[in-house]
Amino acid sequence: MKKLNNKLLIGMLVAAFTLGLAGPINAYAATSPTLVGSASYSVLGAETVTNTGLTTTTGDVGVSAGTEITGFPPGIAGGDNSVYLHSNDASAIAAQADNLTAFGTLNQTCDQTFGAVDLTTTFPDGVEPGVYCSTSSFSLTGDLTLTGSGVWIFKTASTLITSPGSSVTGGDPCNVWWRIGSSATLDTTTSFIGNILALTSIALNTGATLNGRAFVQTGAVTLDANTITGPTCTVPEVVTPTPEVVTPTPEVVTPTPTLPNTGFAPKETQSSLWTIGISTGIVTLLSVFIIRKRRVI
Repeated sequence: MKKLNNKLLIGMLVAAFTLGLAGPINAYAATSPTLVGSASYSVLGAETVTNTGLTTTTGDVGVSAGTEITGFPPGIAGGDNSVYLHSNDASAIAAQADNLTAFGTLNQTCDQTFGAVDLTTTFPDGVEPGVYCSTSSFSLTGDLTLTGSGVWIFKTASTLITSPGSSVTGGDPCNVWWRIGSSATLDTTTSFIGNILALTSIALNTGATLNGRAFVQTGAVTLDANTITGPTCTVPEVVTPTPEVVTPTPEVVTPTPTLPNTGFAPKETQSSLWTIGISTGIVTLLSVFIIRKRRVI
């Protein structure tokens, strides 16, 4: 019985150690999409972008289908409206295509799934990186703290609505993503972090601030005296290996000179033949001399 208990104890310790190394399943599994051409945009609508008051953005403002961008000025896009406003031009159209690709990439496997959920009360102690999904809607009534380091994806089938004065803090805005199935509304004086990719519309009410981006696929973006500081994110460097060019060293073969074909054996062979011939001749002469001498005797 004692041996059995020891075996069970050892098995439990091994299992615990293995689980500790493996970590929780799906934790930190979220990955950020690459925005490509849309990375330079702070605001991207489809039909319209409408602004009231002194809204400022650090990046481009554009529409990809319509041509209506109103309220710039007094709004200021990227510090120079003549450069950073794009109405259905090649830049905005390409950016919208990249936005659609990113929206699809964000459709990742959920770590946790909810119905209609208030993120503030659901995660009072903060939320770690992962993919958090709602089959209905997200709301935010206070402060949502992003803890740890990694990628956060909040994916809802319907809406995202914040209360006045609510906020999202912590985390890296380059790696915080909001995939909204219909529309998003950041109410007055909301302080928000992340890239909002909504299907139909986004509204930033008076004084709301966004450290991220506001992208819409089919409808409008509405702004009102907002500050949008789209983050400058590092794009992973793509290193193309340079193939090693190996120049083969030609083998230098020095030919062995050969004697012309004269019909005679080579010099070395001739010398050997002469030596054999002379020796044979001497032996023959001596043999004849000895025979004759014996006959005389």
